[in-house]
Amino acid sequence: MTTKRKYSNLGELFDILVQNEGAKVEYEHGETIYKEGEPDNKIYRIQSGGVSQSQRISNGKLLTYQILLTKDIFSTYRLSCHVVNQPCTAKALVETTLQEVLRDSFRDHLLKNPSLTLDVMDLISEELQSRDLTLENQISLTAKERIHSILQKLAPLGEKSDEGRSINFLTRKELADMAGMTEETVTRSLGQLEKEGQLKKNRGEVVLF
Repeated sequence: MTTKRKYSNLGELFDILVQNEGAKVEYEHGETIYKEGEPDNKIYRIQSGGVSQSQRISNGKLLTYQILLTKDIFSTYRLSCHVVNQPCTAKALVETTLQEVLRDSFRDHLLKNPSLTLDVMDLISEELQSRDLTLENQISLTAKERIHSILQKLAPLGEKSDEGRSINFLTRKELADMAGMTEETVTRSLGQLEKEGQLKKNRGEVVLF
């Protein structure tokens, strides 16, 4: 008789699944992990680095609604299916290593560890709330406020210094794409934030205080 393995948390479950049947995959800065509408059969956990999730909005641009960091788990959408059409696009924000496991295997282990399903439900709820809030902020926040909000979410991926966090891994265009705005608007917003003492612009980087 086989004993059912019990896991204390989702991280432990991922570690065991990757060790036995999954994989660790490295992605370069800016590399696409999957595209919106693309069939996919995996669940992901960030071992190191960061990932953005973006969804296409009415003007045809991709708007970033969630920034994920080390130990975060994503692509838990519709676990009842072996393969899903992804509702968003995921990209590596910096050099990133992901733990990847098959959806059906992850789901089968959850069924044997029902206490962990609540944690997965929380992940799905957080993603939906983040998407709704981002879309709401497109209307309620100024361009300057939206840029500052994105930079604060990106700060943990930046290099720490005496001044603050140096965010040097995004071009103006990449930041504009994340915010769903033009490069000119991003440049103007960064200038306003610098005047207010929220950050400092150096060549090729932004230092967030």
